[in-house]
Amino acid sequence: MHVGEEVRKEWRADLNPKIQVVRELARKYGAHLLAADGMFTELAAATGPEYWAADGVHPTPAAHAALAAAWLRLVA
Repeated sequence: MHVGEEVRKEWRADLNPKIQVVRELARKYGAHLLAADGMFTELAAATGPEYWAADGVHPTPAAHAALAAAWLRLVA
């Protein structure tokens, strides 16, 4: 499924402030933060976003595997 530019803009307008709050909380409390948004932006540039989230939102099995591997690198 291809998500149009206008829909992505609407999603980002809602999502970006939430991402900033999570980053601030991680800094404040010294928590590990897996910056998945940036990670998937980079991954999608190479493969296209549908490989990671066919509907534009929910992770595919490949995305779950990428998240798990990134989390293990972060905390190991």
